[in-house]
Amino acid sequence: MDKRLTLHYIYDPFCGWCYGVAPLLTAAAELDRVKVIAHSGGMLTGTKAQVMSAEWRKFVRPHEERIVTLSGQTFGTEYTGKAQLDYTLVLDSGPPSAAMIAAEEVAGAGVKMLKKLQVAYYVEGRPIATRNEVLRNADEIGLDATKFAEAFDRASLNLDKHFAETRTLLEQLRGQGYPTLAIEKDGVLRKLPPGQFFGKPDVFREVLRQELESVSA
Repeated sequence: MDKRLTLHYIYDPFCGWCYGVAPLLTAAAELDRVKVIAHSGGMLTGTKAQVMSAEWRKFVRPHEERIVTLSGQTFGTEYTGKAQLDYTLVLDSGPPSAAMIAAEEVAGAGVKMLKKLQVAYYVEGRPIATRNEVLRNADEIGLDATKFAEAFDRASLNLDKHFAETRTLLEQLRGQGYPTLAIEKDGVLRKLPPGQFFGKPDVFREVLRQELESVSA
């Protein structure tokens, strides 16, 4: 029997630290026996959804400076110089989360969609909480437009269930927030501290490779 490992990734589309761990997901995806499953926690949904503001920018900028230093991930000038000054820009985790779920449903491309949306927002400064932008990104990664749109609308109606399941998983892992990483091996979940792997995708890949060697047949 082929030995496999599951990497669970608990994130939020508007979490800069989650953008910071994107290279780790790429490293994991390069191992053909590792399955990456993304779980959105819905950090900015419902009454917590908001629009860009000076207060939000003041809150996130120090974190983003640390993210650049620790992870090597960069934030584009379209984001820092335009999007962060656009006080009509909606910050709602719902649409990009639904996009991830829909992409996974139609093409097994949930993580690919998530990473595409992170670049769209953090590098290109695009409004990823709008339906049109979500559909645009789906087209750019080659998803069937009709199937994706239908799956996106379904996912949008069932986000509360997804968010509740993610928060239950986060509690089970005793995670402190986003991002949280955990491996599932032989039916057992174990949390991995992402901080020690920031900027070290090769180290992370090797850790997963070692974990694969010990998976029961």
